[in-house]
Amino acid sequence: MILNDNMILDQWYPTFIGQCDYPEHSLLEKKLVKECLSLSKKIKKGGKEWVSNKTYNTLDTYNIIHNNKFEKLNSWICNKVADYSNSLKYKNNYECMGGWFNIYKKYDYQEYHDHGTNSLSAVYFLKSNPKKSSKIFFKFNINENVMEPTRDENFNLTSPVAWYYPIPGRLLIFKSTVRHCVERQEDDNIRISLAYNFNKIL
Repeated sequence: MILNDNMILDQWYPTFIGQCDYPEHSLLEKKLVKECLSLSKKIKKGGKEWVSNKTYNTLDTYNIIHNNKFEKLNSWICNKVADYSNSLKYKNNYECMGGWFNIYKKYDYQEYHDHGTNSLSAVYFLKSNPKKSSKIFFKFNINENVMEPTRDENFNLTSPVAWYYPIPGRLLIFKSTVRHCVERQEDDNIRISLAYNFNKIL
C-alpha cells in the first residue's frame, strides 16, 4: 500500500524478480566455463526458430541438469527457486524441467521472448564483465495501447521495463510469462549464462 496525501494505492498484482548471489561462484566459474566451451564444440546449437540465430545455446539439444559438473550449482538454484516461491506464498512445489547454457560472443543478442509454457524461470550469470557485457531486460504489460499513461522508468511499481547487469554468480528468478531479452553484446569477451525452467508439481 502506498500513501500519498489523501490517496491510498493498493498494490495487487506486481511482477517480482528475485535475485541472489551464489557464495561459491569463484570456486566453480573456471571449471564450468571450460565445460561449456568444450560442450559447444560437440553439441548442436539450439534455438532454431529465433531471430538471434547466431547466438549459441543448448536449448533442446543439451540439458545441464544431467551433467554432474553442474550438480552443486543446480541444487543451489533449485533451493533458491523454492525460497522465491515461499517468499511469495505460492502454494506449489516445483520440478526443474531442464537447463541450458548460452554463449554470447561480440554482437550476439537475444530477442524478447518468454518461457510461457512453464511456471518459473531462472537465469544464472556464469561469466561476464558486469559493466561491459550485455544486460538482460524485462518487459511488463505488453498489451499496451497508444493511450496508456506515460510511465516513469525509474519508478519500479509502474515501469514498463527493468534491466540487470550480468554480475557473475548472480541468479535471477521470475515468472516464466515475463518477457525478457539480452541486448547486443558489445564486449570482445564472451558472456555465458545458464537458464532453467521449472513447473509446478500438480
